[in-house]
Amino acid sequence: MYSQILSLALAGTALAYPSIKAQGPIGGETPASFKGLWTVPSHEYSHGQFKQVVYISLDGMHQTDLTTYLSLYPNSTWAGLMKNSVVFSNNSGSTPSDSFPATTAVFTGGTPRLTGIYWDDTWAKEFYPASSNCSGPIGAEADWSVASDWNSSSVTGGNAFNLSATPMRVTAWGSCEPIFPHDYLRVNTIFEVARANGLNTVYMDKHPAYEYLNGPSGLGLTQGFFPEIGAVASNLDAQIAWDDLHWSALANVTAGHYVNGTGDIDFSLIGINFQSVTWAQSNGGGYATGSTLANPIWGANLTKAFEHFDAKLSIFMDQLKAAGKLESTLLILSSKQGQSPVDESTLKHIDSNLVINATGVEVSFLTGDDAALLWLKDGSQAALAKENLMAQATELNIDYVLASDEVWEFGFGNPRVDPRAPDVVIAAKDGTLYSTNTQTANHGAWLPDDLDVPMVFYNPTFTGKNMTLPVKTTQLASTMLSALGLPLAQLDGWRKEGAPVLPYLNLPNN
Repeated sequence: MYSQILSLALAGTALAYPSIKAQGPIGGETPASFKGLWTVPSHEYSHGQFKQVVYISLDGMHQTDLTTYLSLYPNSTWAGLMKNSVVFSNNSGSTPSDSFPATTAVFTGGTPRLTGIYWDDTWAKEFYPASSNCSGPIGAEADWSVASDWNSSSVTGGNAFNLSATPMRVTAWGSCEPIFPHDYLRVNTIFEVARANGLNTVYMDKHPAYEYLNGPSGLGLTQGFFPEIGAVASNLDAQIAWDDLHWSALANVTAGHYVNGTGDIDFSLIGINFQSVTWAQSNGGGYATGSTLANPIWGANLTKAFEHFDAKLSIFMDQLKAAGKLESTLLILSSKQGQSPVDESTLKHIDSNLVINATGVEVSFLTGDDAALLWLKDGSQAALAKENLMAQATELNIDYVLASDEVWEFGFGNPRVDPRAPDVVIAAKDGTLYSTNTQTANHGAWLPDDLDVPMVFYNPTFTGKNMTLPVKTTQLASTMLSALGLPLAQLDGWRKEGAPVLPYLNLPNN
């Protein structure tokens, strides 16, 4: 069955992204020529230390998982790369750590205060509800998960977005239009900077909505590859088969082709995400009894997921070498975010409706997993909501609550003036999931289990070293641009928030 899905996704399915240009497909047709619109892309425009940057994310992986892996498998492919790798073992993911802001941090260098991205499913006070024709009360849910697909039961996502599910806005000339994922992002991406400087880019992830990394221009990705993970069966073999779609696409890209193996093209900036590890962590067979973040003990499913990744990594390294790109490539092995809890004995599911009811005020929207963000009908009631929530802190497993100005002081946007910023933020105790599903772990909060993620830079010319200074995933954006010799000043995140290029890689911070 899954070999048929692979054939379908790599052969002829095209996902239509209504934007400024015809967007590349989910994995089939070659993107339309941009001759006359762009300078012909070429590696010649990369004046940096490297000709290619490849960013690989193992969704959910912790730095301590890497330590465990290297100890259990000293002869593995990943272990063999370590002698030529610079490792940042005190790296921290984004806050919040939901996949959308976590991905945004990596490819914009910005925090939610700047980017406007707090979760994949949030409330936006500046937009009108889907299908409203921009009439009625303003304020809308912006759901960039499977809900925005035309057909979430298809691996292609239905080849389009469901416009009846996306928020709407009034344009500068007074008409009403639906917004698309890339419209929602407030700042540019490193893919836009690369394209503007004549390089080809590709990104591969789990939902069609990840086309948002095109950035506000809608032009950042030469090609995107986004098979819908929600269409895949919830078992490890199916999740691994989904990962294999991406490995196949990466093999084609490495060989100098589009993701479906057609055409001749050199991609300079390549990003890709894998899901089987995070599925194993969340659905049983992940961490065994007695696990802690400091000492994770893998169950059968997590072990199998990591072993499969390493086998595929070995093949990919051979492909890089065969393509003559090994020494000219900066390979980054990392994770966008971790997963909580590692210690499943702390797991406690709490219905999010109980949280809403406990506020004692009218709530427009709640989003959350191991933390919760709330947007209120009347933001001036945030302090009252906090007081009421803390009165039930024990029952709701609440650690602390932020309200109104405290949200801004914490580092998020100011809900008084920022229509994306939540009015109330709930930090839950370790092990809490505000859901009624059967998952054993998730992410989104800023607990150690959420933020402890690996960051490994490999090139055969590097001398292996382990750096313990604190660093953040927001620094990856400027680091990738610097590796390709691209101007950091063209990246909004670097210019406005200044996450510096990572040290010890001999890359300039300008």
